[in-house]
Amino acid sequence: MSETLQSWIDPHIHFFALQEGHYNWLKPYNPPFWPDKTAIATCTTEQNLVRASQGQIAGFVHIEAGYDNIRPWREVAFLERHCTLPFRFVAGIDLTQPSAGSHIDKLKGYKSVRGLRHILDDDAETLLRSPKVKWGLGHIAAQGLTFDAQFNLADSAAVNALLGVLEKTSTLNIAINHSAIAPHDKNGLVFKTWRKNIYNLAETGQAVFKFSGLEMQNRNWQWQRASFVFETLLDTVGVNKLMFASNFPLCQWRMPYAKLWQGFLDMTTPLNNEQKAALISLNAKQWYDIA
Repeated sequence: MSETLQSWIDPHIHFFALQEGHYNWLKPYNPPFWPDKTAIATCTTEQNLVRASQGQIAGFVHIEAGYDNIRPWREVAFLERHCTLPFRFVAGIDLTQPSAGSHIDKLKGYKSVRGLRHILDDDAETLLRSPKVKWGLGHIAAQGLTFDAQFNLADSAAVNALLGVLEKTSTLNIAINHSAIAPHDKNGLVFKTWRKNIYNLAETGQAVFKFSGLEMQNRNWQWQRASFVFETLLDTVGVNKLMFASNFPLCQWRMPYAKLWQGFLDMTTPLNNEQKAALISLNAKQWYDIA
């Protein structure tokens, strides 16, 4: 029999204020050209999140969602006006632009901003070797902010570039998003490479990992594979460097939000209550300084 999940903190969600923001990526004529994009291209608010959680969510971290990529502080200003639950914000930043430094400084001034992200994806190695980007990451660290990194950790060249940045900027702390984009074939060399790269990042003491975003690789992912990826991450980085997250509302492509979190809890059955609490809420609360 499953344990009952009481409450959680979700460190990776998105709201869409379509009447106020730009959200160019959600428009049907812009990439990504997902056939199911219309299912998420709708106004999504804190009220939707609370309702989907059946009232069990205790706080969250909003990850920038493209409200205004030119003036990213507009998104946090909107959230600070409308959100009532304890929350923090990871704002968007374009580290390749001359304005990156001033934007980091401006975003630092908002009380809910705890981190920034520039989606790295396939350009990760190029970006992480760019002097401009490396300077920006150093400035993020100097301002006491974290960086959310989204790219494939089976890409050793990109991971090595990131390790180089972390070595030179010992105060930079990063959160790796979406289960580090785990390879599909768990028996292949790529999976072994992915795990080794995760271990090397965890060894720096500057990285944490979000177990989230499985739907970004496979809309119909199964709990058997999810459990294997989770257990691999847990064995590789340990409880204190790992946190559950949803990627709401995109996670609802696969299943209802509350059911996802119940499934997360079910995966922790072998763990003690302290370890479960760390994964469900306490690690996220500490990492993002959620009041």
